Amino acid sequence: MATVQQLDTASIDRGQKRLNSLFLPPGINLQKCKRCGETVYHNERMGPVHDAVFHKTCFKCCLCGTTLNLKNYYSNQIDANDSEIYCVKHVPRIGGAKIDSQSMSMQHMLNKSPGGLNRPTAEVRVHGTAPTMDTDAFGISRAMAASRLGGNMKMDKKNEHQSSVGADALYIRQQIDAQALQRRYQRKLDKHHFPPHIAKKRDQLLNAQKELESQLKKEEDALFEKMTKERNENSKEISEEINREWEQRLKELTEKFERETDKKKKKLKDSDRKLMTIQFENEKKSLENTMTMKRDKKKKTMTLRLREKGQRATSEMVKKQSTQMLKLLATKQEELKQEIVKELEKETELAQKDPVFYATLGKKNGLDIVGGLKDGDPIEALQDAIEVLQKPAVIEPPAPHPPSCRKKDLYDNISIFDDIDEQVIRVAETEQETHTELTQQLTENLITDLEKARAIYRWITVKDLNVMEFDESLVTDTPMGLLRGIKYGTETYHVLFMRLCSYAGLHCVEIKGHSKSVGYEPGMKITPETFQNTWNCVLIDGDWRLIQCNWGARHLVMNKDKERDKVKRRDQIRYQYDEHYFLTDPDEFIQEFWPHDPKWQLLDCPLTLEDFEALPFVRSVFFHYGMQFDQHKSAVLETGEKGGIKISLRIPEHYENDLVFFYQLRFADKERRNDLTYRGANLERFVFQAMVDNQVTFSIHVPTVAEYFFEVFANKIDETNRCIEDNNSNLAPFRLKCACKFKVTCSSLVGKMHALPNCAAGEWGPKKAFRHFGLMPILPTSPNGVEKPEHLEIIKAGMLTVEDKFVIRFQIPRPLQFVAKLRMNQVEDYVLEPFIHLTAEGQVLTVSASLPQPGQYGIDLYARPKGATEGSTLSHACKYLINCVKVSSPRDIPKISPNLSNRSKWGPTAHFEDLGLKLLTHKEAKMRITDTTKICIEIYVPEHVYLSYQFNREPDEDYREYCTMKREDGNVKLNVNFVKSGNYMLSLYGRRSGSDDKSLPNIYNYLIQYTHPSGDTNGSVPSKSSSIFKKSIFSKKSSGSFDKYSDKGSDKGSDKS
Repeated sequence: MATVQQLDTASIDRGQKRLNSLFLPPGINLQKCKRCGETVYHNERMGPVHDAVFHKTCFKCCLCGTTLNLKNYYSNQIDANDSEIYCVKHVPRIGGAKIDSQSMSMQHMLNKSPGGLNRPTAEVRVHGTAPTMDTDAFGISRAMAASRLGGNMKMDKKNEHQSSVGADALYIRQQIDAQALQRRYQRKLDKHHFPPHIAKKRDQLLNAQKELESQLKKEEDALFEKMTKERNENSKEISEEINREWEQRLKELTEKFERETDKKKKKLKDSDRKLMTIQFENEKKSLENTMTMKRDKKKKTMTLRLREKGQRATSEMVKKQSTQMLKLLATKQEELKQEIVKELEKETELAQKDPVFYATLGKKNGLDIVGGLKDGDPIEALQDAIEVLQKPAVIEPPAPHPPSCRKKDLYDNISIFDDIDEQVIRVAETEQETHTELTQQLTENLITDLEKARAIYRWITVKDLNVMEFDESLVTDTPMGLLRGIKYGTETYHVLFMRLCSYAGLHCVEIKGHSKSVGYEPGMKITPETFQNTWNCVLIDGDWRLIQCNWGARHLVMNKDKERDKVKRRDQIRYQYDEHYFLTDPDEFIQEFWPHDPKWQLLDCPLTLEDFEALPFVRSVFFHYGMQFDQHKSAVLETGEKGGIKISLRIPEHYENDLVFFYQLRFADKERRNDLTYRGANLERFVFQAMVDNQVTFSIHVPTVAEYFFEVFANKIDETNRCIEDNNSNLAPFRLKCACKFKVTCSSLVGKMHALPNCAAGEWGPKKAFRHFGLMPILPTSPNGVEKPEHLEIIKAGMLTVEDKFVIRFQIPRPLQFVAKLRMNQVEDYVLEPFIHLTAEGQVLTVSASLPQPGQYGIDLYARPKGATEGSTLSHACKYLINCVKVSSPRDIPKISPNLSNRSKWGPTAHFEDLGLKLLTHKEAKMRITDTTKICIEIYVPEHVYLSYQFNREPDEDYREYCTMKREDGNVKLNVNFVKSGNYMLSLYGRRSGSDDKSLPNIYNYLIQYTHPSGDTNGSVPSKSSSIFKKSIFSKKSSGSFDKYSDKGSDKGSDKS
């Protein structure tokens, strides 16, 4: 007769079928989609679910075809062999309890009874007595035999007709356990439904983990107590030492004061005594301040020393504890495996005693038990079960080696982690008291190493540990006590990551080395004491992967709810982090981090420290958008004899209309590091940036022999930075991030480099107009209808070589308002206004110009939506560089000479009175400004007079942008702003509007000596040899003490700013 334990075979079979959810390594025999049978690649995979994987598009309900995801799919709760997926509407469920011949195994009894239900019963019903049932009546005699084989059903003679029908006897234990277990898995990331008895064993493993943590915590408490005691003792020693020194020096100071007082006692007047007392008190106070500063400095040094010592001790302790935790997990997992194997053996043996009955029973309950046991062969069934079980956790991880695939082969879209990231954010907003609890909440529903590592990485980057605040009295048995190492500076991002990985069963190591971090510039030499850094390497599916949690962390951004007054809800939190530093590929990681142990470069050919220093300085944006240098570049670039160097970057084609680039050129030497100009021209005007197709090029021609830093910035824009759709909004500003940086060295220069026309900063060419406004350039063609490819490339770059005139056309996608400006060095913009024309006919915009003289011109095109409000500004659309090689009929245009050194007269010239101008304010030509940062000069100017100006700072820096001119009620107001201390010249030019002479003679010159109110002398005037101003510009006769101020202040600053 079969026993009740044999009735568990279906439950065991169900567990056997799903054991791979717990033990099966990812990626084994999971290449084919269950639905369509085609190959499934990693980035399009859903699952595994029930030992099967699906395409994302094939992950549908098998009955109605509704598209599902890992949040809302359901499994058959009745048939364990059913590996299909269902929607909530069609999932087969365990119905309400009912008793019939099938559910209570009565068919066996009916088969034994020849008469079936028509057979007369042996029991006569008597009024007043309850009917009785024996074991054969319900076919549960097998249940009574359970007590002989360890069953829990008890019977005695007294109660033989009051039999208890338990869950085991009715074969519904699995259903009851499953319902109880199902309540535990009503979570968003409910991917893996473990069999109930397996889940219970996993809880036992978790309890063992908590027990070990409590033991390890005692060791950690002892270490923290030791460090705290040492810190307090050192602080006390420093205070006592400083106090002794203070007492000794105060004693000496007092004795000195008393000696001097006694010496002059007879001749000492009261006023002298009072003066000596005040002097003594001042010296005493000065000594007190000195000793306080000395004590604070010593304590700071002590704190840093003990912190470094504590970090080393904590790191070693965590390494040891991580090994202990991993060994525990490996041991417990092996015990779990052996337990399951024994259970399978036992159930297989019981099932073999009555195979026909179990086969019939299994089919009636929706279970193909015999099929699951390989036609009743228990040996093969046991072998299948063992094959499903994964090997126990690796105690000795493999040696460092290059990974078998790149990061993009693991995943190419971070959206696959959306559910994990959302759960991690919820966990980060709650508190946990143990690392076991924290790790369980982060990874309890996650199976793969990749998912677990991701959850831990995101928690650390979300938690923003650098800005956490701790109470002075921190109790260890509290949620914040869990991170007490952060408070004392003894535990860092990488140590915490290593600790949490061990609790999740992941091997993780700490790597020490150098990095190109804050303060590092291309060309620097790294010493053992400088630019030290630490990061992690975690073992994922047999491959070591690099992680830098600290660099991956970003600040939190609070998005205020605009409807806060209407609906009370908390601020929406958006967590920013850097995806690049999660599982970074070794060939990319080495460009920012260099480990002391070359094996942890994970490269086939490790690099030396000198090789690392020579690599280009790049940041995560460079890799995030797939940028590549067109040829091998080093960190330091040498220009040619004409000061030229070219840097080109290629980007993926799908980014060419989304990425925006910018640059900065600055001097590398300390004296001029903050100077962005050279002889009045911004250094950016010596760089030509253009983008042709998917390649951006920076052509640099430095103006003088020097060393420079050249930095490239980039970022991706969104729809708020475009003006293509039918809206009236302006372009929103956007933030650019550093992509790469170089040191440019110019040791010799042949010839003189001229700055490009003073157009809007940044990119040249039509690409910008298409990116932001959708303007499509209409490329010109040669007379035969074909343009040479090289010519088209130049035109696409925004450079035109013309004679006499030029024409540029664009296809307009929607109604826009345009403004065009023609620029030329040393020529006022208003002078060139008559030569440029702008027309829009239909959907074609035409920009044309008849150039007055040969030379180099720039053209700026601005645009805004046609229906924009009056307050809306025009945004820069694009710019072109025009090289005019010939003009058939040149016309004279007034030019402003850059050489102002011949200026001999300050104040008005003869032209000033001839034009009828009159100063209303600031009637002195030479001024000294110290108490404000701006002035307003008001001049009466007749309507028929045109006025212009030039504003320079010594030596010859163009500061025109800091001065604005506005005409009001017949008067002109010049608003002048000062940003640096120094000498300034404001020169006014004018002519009559109807005059045939288009020249602009100089009519008035101001000389302004400005000193910042804070006393800042940075940016004081350069040396006299290069000055546009004459020596002793303020004579003693005219301004008295100004002479001393000017002469001594003029040589000191030497171009500092």
